[in-house]
Amino acid sequence: MRLSLRRLFNVSDMKILLNVLYLLIFNPRLIISTLYDVAKAYSAYKRLKSTKYEKGLPVLDILDLFPNLDETVEPVSLLYGSSLSIDFVLLKSLAKRFSGECDYFEIGTWRGESVAVVSPFCKSCITMNLSSKELEKMGWGGRYLEIQRIFSKRLPNVIHIEANSHYFDFSQLEKFDLIFIDGDHSYKGVKQDTENAFRLLKDDRSIIVWHDYSTNFEDINYEVLAGIIDGTPELERKYLYQVSNTLCAIYIKKEYKSREWVKPVLPDKKFIFHIQGKRL
Repeated sequence: MRLSLRRLFNVSDMKILLNVLYLLIFNPRLIISTLYDVAKAYSAYKRLKSTKYEKGLPVLDILDLFPNLDETVEPVSLLYGSSLSIDFVLLKSLAKRFSGECDYFEIGTWRGESVAVVSPFCKSCITMNLSSKELEKMGWGGRYLEIQRIFSKRLPNVIHIEANSHYFDFSQLEKFDLIFIDGDHSYKGVKQDTENAFRLLKDDRSIIVWHDYSTNFEDINYEVLAGIIDGTPELERKYLYQVSNTLCAIYIKKEYKSREWVKPVLPDKKFIFHIQGKRL
């Protein structure tokens, strides 16, 4: 039996198919790049399938981590590429645990919001991001470079290192209380940054936070998760959690009550936000 394309697809579908064909012919790199990203994510999922991490890390309720949570965070740009406000709350609340003596390190700095949020509560802060030359090679020049570190470049207790964490000699650095990983989100990148982060921990109170463990509040980024698992020493994996209501995973050397990740999440708490805007 012969079926016409019009019977299989409506006009809108046909237009989309034509656009796909156009891209395949005139911009195959975009299609290949997209398929490659999908394949990497699927490969990461397969790596974890049939393991206890197939459904992600155990969920640590943010109110079990901070029972009296009541924070104000600034600066927050609410722009593309920024962490969520609740992610900044997590970092600030963790930094405050060290009573002003926190030595903080982060991999992946753009506008400098995260380090600007924690710096008032830290003794020292070091950030690492790609050099301007490397960013320009990747097509992130011009205005992107103007925006870089806009919130952190004048902070007195913050040192910015321009380097690629894949090749940097971390033996040059001291040890840290709190480490925030928000750089290369590929499996290889997360695994390598995680391995280096564990070597930089000061003591058993030290903490690691990974951003973009979740792609939104309820979906797991399996490439990041696989990198975290394989980069974490086996005996330390029992201290890995997903922090509820954030996009973050955490290593904190304490066994907390946790639950299995289930989607969709049944709301069991509410948050109260006060928003105030100020011109720079």
